[in-house]
Amino acid sequence: MVYVCSSINAYIYINENLLKESEKKDEKLAKLSQDEIPELFGIPIAIKDNICTLNMPTTCASKMLENFISPYDATVVRRLKDKGALILGKTNLDEFAFGSSTETSFFGPTKNPWDLERVPGGSSGGSAAAVSAKEAVAALGSDTGGSIRQPASFCGDVGLKPTYGRVSRYGLVAFASSLDQIGPLTKNVKDSAFLLEIIAGIDNKDSTNVDYPIENYVENLRSDIKGLKIGYDENLLKDAQEEIKNNFFEMLKILERLGCEIIKITELKDGTLTYHYRALPVPKLKNNYEALPKIE
Repeated sequence: MVYVCSSINAYIYINENLLKESEKKDEKLAKLSQDEIPELFGIPIAIKDNICTLNMPTTCASKMLENFISPYDATVVRRLKDKGALILGKTNLDEFAFGSSTETSFFGPTKNPWDLERVPGGSSGGSAAAVSAKEAVAALGSDTGGSIRQPASFCGDVGLKPTYGRVSRYGLVAFASSLDQIGPLTKNVKDSAFLLEIIAGIDNKDSTNVDYPIENYVENLRSDIKGLKIGYDENLLKDAQEEIKNNFFEMLKILERLGCEIIKITELKDGTLTYHYRALPVPKLKNNYEALPKIE
């Protein structure tokens, strides 16, 4: 049985067949040699509840879809299963991924495991909270304009939004199709790189997927970063706590010592990024959700 802290409310659904699936993994493991064991064999991974998962609910945290059971696996879920992963269940989110605090879910808000009086961020707050609270080894989320990276930051995880087209979106309930990407939430950078290797790659079921060789992302973590250009906007830090500011600028010093070129961005006015993000997804959002009332 999976232990889930109800005060955090990271999950909408727990896999009812998890124990049976675990027992089958044990039986299979006894018959495999060391070289035959898949990379994720028996590793428990959670899936954001806007990513289709065979024979499990995919509710998007909405009452409209509370009884919908997915008839197929998203490509990313299938790839995890092919490598032996156990799917723990479906994690909470802002309804239809439209939010940044995981407070708008029909199934109730998710709390930050570090402080139950604070939000975990969103919209992938359930995935971030589950990983942070050790209710999953790793999780998948979706990111349109920060929905993996922001909750990962709030919960002390590593969150990665892959480059658009790197990971198949087949089976993801779309928010803004030209911005959405599925990515991992993990406890460390190496795990994030490892999961990206597994879920990345060409998929003919997604017309926007890019046919580009999958790199050894784990090995690339050792690559030299000398000459890498890193930009930052100091305006984004003006309301941050002093401790956060100090850590941020200390990080820039470390990167500079490693050979990176640090560039201060001054062209952006206050609120520019917020205005752009609020405007850009709206046409896509409208088109995608106009179809929802037609679902029977």
